[in-house]
Amino acid sequence: MARQKGTAAKQVRVDLQPSATMPVYDPKKPDPRLRDFVRLLARQAARKFVEAERERASRDRFPD
Repeated sequence: MARQKGTAAKQVRVDLQPSATMPVYDPKKPDPRLRDFVRLLARQAARKFVEAERERASRDRFPD
């Protein structure tokens, strides 16, 4: 079916409404999502460090 001429919207208006479940942003407090993300990255870095140290220690041992 062909579209009629002149029926396209000229302007689109978008109203952003805050979600009732979204926490209110307080710039004085750290964002809990960012804090959790940083903790996750720190755990991953710690795991990699421990694994690398164990591998290095196993290579440094003298053969029996």
